[in-house]
Amino acid sequence: MSIWEGILIFWIVGVCLAMWKIWRPSYKVILAIDENNILVTRPITSTFVVAIIFTIFLPFMVIPLLIPERLEEFVLGFIKGAKRFKNNGI
Repeated sequence: MSIWEGILIFWIVGVCLAMWKIWRPSYKVILAIDENNILVTRPITSTFVVAIIFTIFLPFMVIPLLIPERLEEFVLGFIKGAKRFKNNGI
């Protein structure tokens, strides 16, 4: 296995871990709080967009993934930011 394959495996596993530990709980809370949120009304598109964002910013997300207190702060901030997006029918 080359170094690039190792980096690619690390990156894919990191994005999957971020989706599981950040996106999944956030989605459940947003679903419970606001059913009109665009992240809830279009789950496939929102999951795809969040996965792309997590892929780009994975190095910055290592700390929230490793430290539980930071993870909780990050998820709460993510939910707070996501509450601003409403489905306007487009």
